[in-house]
Amino acid sequence: MKKRKRRKKQRYRVLKAVVGISICLIVVIGIIAFNWTSIQLGMKGYDRDARATLLSLSEEEIEEYLSLDKIIDLSKWDQVNNQHHYYDYELYSSDTVSVEDVVSYVDEFYHTYHTELKELGYDLETQRSLMKQLSLDDFHILTENQLKWKEVEPFIDIKGRIMEDMPQYIKSTLEPVEAVMNISYAMIDSRNSSDRTYFLEEPSNTSLLIKKGFSISKDYVPEDLVKVNIPTATTNNQMRRDAAKALEAMYQDAKKEGLILAVNSAYRSYEEQQKIYDEYFRIYDEVTAASLVAVPGTSEHQLGLSVDLTSQSVIDGQYGVFGSTPEYQWVIKNAHNYGFILRYPSDKISITGIANEPWHYRYVGVELAKKLYKEGLTLEEYTLKNGFDYPVSLVEN
Repeated sequence: MKKRKRRKKQRYRVLKAVVGISICLIVVIGIIAFNWTSIQLGMKGYDRDARATLLSLSEEEIEEYLSLDKIIDLSKWDQVNNQHHYYDYELYSSDTVSVEDVVSYVDEFYHTYHTELKELGYDLETQRSLMKQLSLDDFHILTENQLKWKEVEPFIDIKGRIMEDMPQYIKSTLEPVEAVMNISYAMIDSRNSSDRTYFLEEPSNTSLLIKKGFSISKDYVPEDLVKVNIPTATTNNQMRRDAAKALEAMYQDAKKEGLILAVNSAYRSYEEQQKIYDEYFRIYDEVTAASLVAVPGTSEHQLGLSVDLTSQSVIDGQYGVFGSTPEYQWVIKNAHNYGFILRYPSDKISITGIANEPWHYRYVGVELAKKLYKEGLTLEEYTLKNGFDYPVSLVEN
């Protein structure tokens, strides 16, 4: 009887211990479960203060931080007051934008545009992609005009698209490139006027269209300028390496036919162009001067891709101008085989806006030169038809 009581007490004690342990386990599991997100953040490498900040975000946002390959340094962005869009600060940041400007841009975007854009069909991934490309003013255009993403998407990656023209692109029903070029760049054809000016951000591009209204930095100097090894009437005989080699090849082939080409003028710096420009405006009236000389920063000569040709026969006085020489007749038929085009033909003055210059040739590369020659197109007509393959930005007045 006593043994039975002892066994009963032992079972009770064991049961009690088991229950106690179970309760402890439940409590521990509960504590772990309750703090599991914080624990996961700690395992990622976030300290206590960072964890406290991140835990104040939505579950969806926290999951995003947990899914990242590396942790974000919150302290970098906490130098200024912010709305805790740390991941977006990282995405938008760059070496050229200050912490203050990054935070200001991102926080204002989320406060003013995020929700409305979502309603217009811009998912978060799309919004983040656009934040790398657009200003807050651009987002204002989208929301003010209630432009849906499916309407905007076909135009967004076209080089040179202008956000303030986006509503017109969409209403035009034209193909995207055609809409952008006809609405934003009709003035490429000089018969159309515009008070807009554009900046060409990639002056090394050999197909670059540079003219009135389209300028490059006055500081641009091609990195690969070399002396052209053919006769020259002046000391101004440098071109970019590929253009120089092509001109030398053209010279050699013309020479085989008894025709001697020479350089009259090639690369000119912004400062040299300014001197010429000032001189023309001193001599001629404004309209005449504008048709004869390019505004500094809009001259093809600054690109290092253009050359004003002459010939030994002109230098010797046998002919008065290059356009009257046999050399000109040969060049006009053969220049495209070397990558050069006659830039300002006599029958396209109204389009180019520049008086006929039978001596002025522009290197664009053999493929494009042959295409333009075959189709009888100026660089203006080609660009209007095909769009830009280099970045172009509107200069704010």
